[in-house]
Amino acid sequence: MGHELLEHTADLGLRGWGPSVEAAVAEALLGLADLMGVHAVGHGETHEVRGQGQDDGSRLVALMNETIFVVETRPIRIVGVWVRRDGDDLLAELEFVGSDEPGEGIGVKAATYHQLAVDERPDGSAEVRVFLDV
Repeated sequence: MGHELLEHTADLGLRGWGPSVEAAVAEALLGLADLMGVHAVGHGETHEVRGQGQDDGSRLVALMNETIFVVETRPIRIVGVWVRRDGDDLLAELEFVGSDEPGEGIGVKAATYHQLAVDERPDGSAEVRVFLDV
């Protein structure tokens, strides 16, 4: 499992991978928190965000955009992310702690559909790629 930034001429990309689509999406969301400078350690409250869409790619974009909204509208730091299926939707549980300081990372406007990919392998492991408008 893991995540990394992907270079692009105009935006930034994230790649997440893990033993399942849900785990890969969770890694991508942690990568988003790293990028925005709001990833922390500790234990805190939880908040659910729902990714709805026609497929796992559109659900990933929806989860990313909902997470960006939560981070931009609440003074928090994300300490953990768990993703599970809820019917056709992806549901992310964000664990967070309050913070008086703004994130020290890059401002992210939105997740995009540019070069979006959700690749599930025959063994069930998966990799996701999403580019962000910064």
